[in-house]
Amino acid sequence: MRKTMLFLAAMMLLVPMAVVHTQAPPQATQVVNGAVAPALRNPPTTLDIYSIDTEGGKATLYVSPTGQTLLFDTGTGGDNNRDADRLTDLIKMVAVEPQLDHVIVSHYHGDHVGNAAELTKRFPVRHFYDHGAWTVEGQTNRRTGFDSYLPARATAHAMVPKPGTKIPVTGFDFTVVSNAGELITSPVPGMTGAGAPNPLCREFVPRVQDATPENADALGAVVKYGNFRLVDLADLIWNMEKELVCPNNLLGTVDAYFTSRHGTDWAGNPVMVHAIRPRVAIMNNSPRKGGTPETFRIVKSSPGLLDFWQIHYSENVSKETNSPEPFIANMDATPTSHKAYYIKLSARTDGSFSITNERTGFTKNYPAAAKAATPSASASASKQ
Repeated sequence: MRKTMLFLAAMMLLVPMAVVHTQAPPQATQVVNGAVAPALRNPPTTLDIYSIDTEGGKATLYVSPTGQTLLFDTGTGGDNNRDADRLTDLIKMVAVEPQLDHVIVSHYHGDHVGNAAELTKRFPVRHFYDHGAWTVEGQTNRRTGFDSYLPARATAHAMVPKPGTKIPVTGFDFTVVSNAGELITSPVPGMTGAGAPNPLCREFVPRVQDATPENADALGAVVKYGNFRLVDLADLIWNMEKELVCPNNLLGTVDAYFTSRHGTDWAGNPVMVHAIRPRVAIMNNSPRKGGTPETFRIVKSSPGLLDFWQIHYSENVSKETNSPEPFIANMDATPTSHKAYYIKLSARTDGSFSITNERTGFTKNYPAAAKAATPSASASASKQ
């Protein structure tokens, strides 16, 4: 009898322990009207970056492991809120909280600023960042997006970050390298190879800028997450891209390059692209905007490039020049009626990352890049 009682007592002690081990992980929380409430979902364990199909516009959503969101540009306005609806659906699907913590408006062309005001009607937007409450393109047909944004900006928390500024997003570093016509003048801290001389500068061929001067004021950035690195210069122009890497490469080398100006011939200078040596590139083109023969030539010839991902199949080049179909998110050439698919990059702190094509579910994993030898180490090795 005594042995039975001891056995039952031992079992009673074990039961609470078993219950403890089977409890679910703590629920993420959010602040709603000053009160703490359960969040929609737990934050991702990676830095998740969604390149959204805005039919040749630009909108890239970052979801941080801390749960914060950063939206880099807002796509094209109008067309029955096509892009605003696409953004809203994705934000509701992946954001930890139903809000946007940080919104970058790189410049005031309609395919970048187009939904900034509309999104403030759908979500709380905590911070805007732009190049100021002015535009250099005063023509009526060029300033529509800017005029729609200005009233929302007037009542929002808006900042004009100088080059070199870190946007105060948590969980990763987002450093401004260009804004309002100004560029960084010193290497970006923590970027591999930043500050090294760029021998490609002697090959630079300048280009006359087209009649879209807003692009020269575009906000561009580098992103760091542990050992992962990314460059996205929005629509910064060809000649200014050169200034970021000549005579010294101030950007360093990266894992991912988001093509400048949608993959058109007005940006994507090879002196810059080949200096940053991306392992992958992602292009925010449309069927007939961007994806030019020269863009494919420059990107595909970049040293160390593994893959070229496309938001759209490009009708400006042959099927053979386009990337293989698993690397293209949208094959449909109809801009409004088709279902829009994104490309998702998930970065890890060790520098490894994966990219997924939403349309096909195809995912490719990229291991962390091998650390390059330092110049001094290379020199020592060559003398042995």
